[in-house]
Amino acid sequence: MTTNEMYEMDGTSEAGAVGKGQDDGAWLTACAAPGRHSFRLSGTLRTLETLFTITRWGALAWTAQAVMDRARVHETWGLVAFAVASVLAVGADWTAGTLAGRGARAVATGLRQELTGALLPTARRVSETGPAEAAWAMVDLADDIADFHARTAPLNRSAPLSMLAALAVTAAVHWPAAIVLVLTTALLPLNMRLAGLFAQHGADRQAAATRHLNAVVLDSFRGMRTLRELGAVGRRGRTLTTAAEQLNKATTSVLRRAFLSGMIMDIVITFSIAVNATYIGLSLLGYVQVPHAPRLDLFTGLLVLLVCPMYFAPMRARASVFHQRERATVAAGVIRGTVEDTPAEVIPAACPPLTEPVGVSLTDVRFRYGDADHDTVSADAEFAPGTWTAITGASGSGKSTLLSLMAGLRRPSAGSVRWQTSSVRQAPALGGCAWVGQQTVLLDATVRDNIRLGRPEATEQQIRRAVDAAGLSAVIEGLPEGLNTRLGEGGWGVSTGEARRISIARAFLRGARLWLLDEPTAHLDADSEREVVEALRRATDGCTVVIATHSFPLAAAADTVLAIDGGLLHDARPVNAR
Repeated sequence: MTTNEMYEMDGTSEAGAVGKGQDDGAWLTACAAPGRHSFRLSGTLRTLETLFTITRWGALAWTAQAVMDRARVHETWGLVAFAVASVLAVGADWTAGTLAGRGARAVATGLRQELTGALLPTARRVSETGPAEAAWAMVDLADDIADFHARTAPLNRSAPLSMLAALAVTAAVHWPAAIVLVLTTALLPLNMRLAGLFAQHGADRQAAATRHLNAVVLDSFRGMRTLRELGAVGRRGRTLTTAAEQLNKATTSVLRRAFLSGMIMDIVITFSIAVNATYIGLSLLGYVQVPHAPRLDLFTGLLVLLVCPMYFAPMRARASVFHQRERATVAAGVIRGTVEDTPAEVIPAACPPLTEPVGVSLTDVRFRYGDADHDTVSADAEFAPGTWTAITGASGSGKSTLLSLMAGLRRPSAGSVRWQTSSVRQAPALGGCAWVGQQTVLLDATVRDNIRLGRPEATEQQIRRAVDAAGLSAVIEGLPEGLNTRLGEGGWGVSTGEARRISIARAFLRGARLWLLDEPTAHLDADSEREVVEALRRATDGCTVVIATHSFPLAAAADTVLAIDGGLLHDARPVNAR
């Protein structure tokens, strides 16, 4: 998919975009809940920091006036007050930042916990989130939302009070200067609104470009071996370069708009401060005198000049947050779409009674990915308890999807999947079946730890029984330290066939009576395939086994063979009887 296509997909009607934006905004606000207490304390301390800073500038102006008047005592007390207020202001600022950081960590942790629950198979999601988008949401987008709340939540609490305090002090010492501040303030909300409108479109384009680049990078790394074998590394490199350039352009566009809107705000603020500075300077020189205005002296004029920038500081901060809010809103839309796609009710992981084999019933089952225009799987079949069934079909025909429906990893779009014994009939329960796939996951740990991965509390006797059932005894004896031999990352130290038998021993240890096998003999030579089939026969004695396979020897070992073509499961035909 090209970046332009992604932009087109991201585009919606104006009314729909507004409605979705409002929903995302409410969801974004709710995300702050885990850090709300810390944010409130941070906002309170930000207000105190403003008061301490005003006191510090007042002490400095007082000291300057005392120097002019040669009042030594006032100089000393002014310097003491300046030092104390400075320490208090720095302390309040540091504490407020610490509390805001703590709140941000709480928000990010809460979002990542929600994402983890939604992305793991236990969530029983219907749609699939790509690994690139999942990593992007988990690593970057959660931080975008957390950082946004860390800045805005304390600011929302402190900004009105801080501005009011600065305005009140200015009005108390010289009200004409306060009038200038109020008049220029009226120009700023319009500029901030324009800044938000400018930022929205740029943030959407940047998010789309980031998503596309993440997908290209991840796919490139995962398929590097294939790309090298096909001689397509150079072409893929050009695709990656194009995606990076698109992200650079989108990011530059956002920065340019932020710079322009920030420049406009700086002009307004600078103009206001310049007007007050010119007025105060001319008044001190005696050229300007506003009727009924209090007399200006060095203390009054200096204090007004020092406090005026403090009045505009919260507005500057809010303007910068305007752009950050657009990023956070985009992040909220992505994360919300992932989290809210998870059904409210999830069947807990639980195994049926281990004394009975488990049959599987598919009744008018249909499964369709997202907005696809056709069903990926269409099946209506019964898998009798205690039997072996092989499902054959071309790659991409829907075999793995069908197994995932039977395991409960996905919910059907229509119809029902049921596990049944002589006494139980229920929906698939996660963790209730054994799964062996064509990609064996072995950890950088000992053979023993890899075998008991699904049952950590297993005894040594149970582990030995699993080793025997999987035909691993001779392999274990040939390892340097037996079961204590440490395997390298990805299973380095054992062959592919031996790794597959370790996964069989792991599945046997779980004690499940339903086994779902996805190409368990893929990429094995004839001898290794025969050993794995024999191991499966021993380990699954008395169990129900459903196998997705291209292998004729493995299909020949089954009681029944089903063919799947274009997602449609054909009627079974007998192969042999045990």
